[in-house]
Amino acid sequence: MSERNGTGSRIFPPRGGSLPVRALAGEGENTQAGAGSAPKPQATETIARRAGAMVNEIDFPGFVAQLVHGTFDAIVDASIRQMESYSSLVTAVAKTLEQFTEENVTPNQARDWLASRYPGDVQLLLPDGGERVEPQLVPRSDGLEPAWLAEYGVENESLTTELLEQRILPQVRLKVGGERQQLLATMVMLGMNRVVVRDGSITSKVMFRAAAQDAAKVGYAAGTDPKAVANWGERGSLSYEGQSSTMVSTVAVNAQNESNVRADLFGEVKLNFVSETLPLERMVEPAKAALIQRHSPAMRPQPAAAQAPAPAVPATAPVPPAEGGG
Repeated sequence: MSERNGTGSRIFPPRGGSLPVRALAGEGENTQAGAGSAPKPQATETIARRAGAMVNEIDFPGFVAQLVHGTFDAIVDASIRQMESYSSLVTAVAKTLEQFTEENVTPNQARDWLASRYPGDVQLLLPDGGERVEPQLVPRSDGLEPAWLAEYGVENESLTTELLEQRILPQVRLKVGGERQQLLATMVMLGMNRVVVRDGSITSKVMFRAAAQDAAKVGYAAGTDPKAVANWGERGSLSYEGQSSTMVSTVAVNAQNESNVRADLFGEVKLNFVSETLPLERMVEPAKAALIQRHSPAMRPQPAAAQAPAPAVPATAPVPPAEGGG
């Protein structure tokens, strides 16, 4: 075996000798050490540390506390809103008719009611952007004297715009307010239908999942160097006794590591509700209850009707049974 120098002449090694071979493995170690990169740890060695860090990051006791406090606050808030709504209803019903009407019935609502109640005699004109800046009630024709004017104490008068707006409209507004107040008073007298939590349960849990996998694959191959024989002239030198040959070996390493850490939080709330009726007498004083009862025609005590004595039924003598002929 020979090799060529820089001038192109062949150099034959001495018999029984061999050409110097570079220590490729040594050069690889020096190169890796010179890079200064630390080897990557395996996934099975770091999975416990990663899972422990996730456990510390998740505040499970805080999650449970928020779940309990949120459920309790929602129940208390619902009860408070029920009581406040019923209290506002009682306060509105206990007011006088004039106060209730002023706060709950607008003039336009009274106009709508009157126009829909008597559509053949009254019509509602909307604002036109000119002289009429608000809705106005007008009769459909001149000289009308409908019979329903007697309900408002203006019978035998002609139906005009001034009559509708100045004399009839205030009475209609009070009438609508009185109907609404009577309806609300009846509802108040029935009591408050309260929603109560009978029982329930709160469940919470956390699940941690950690998985790691390390895989390594090594491939090794060895063979003679094909560059040892460059031409036919050099092939004959291989028959020399003691001639050495170069062996080439390759090593392929494929290392993979995989880790997965997962946390799942679960929260569940179950509540069973029941409804109960709380009577008005348990929430307000007797004076206000009597005032509300006076505003509710359905709950007013009705006078006992005088019962007429039942007519006497004349007694009749029993009829003797007929005797059969013998």
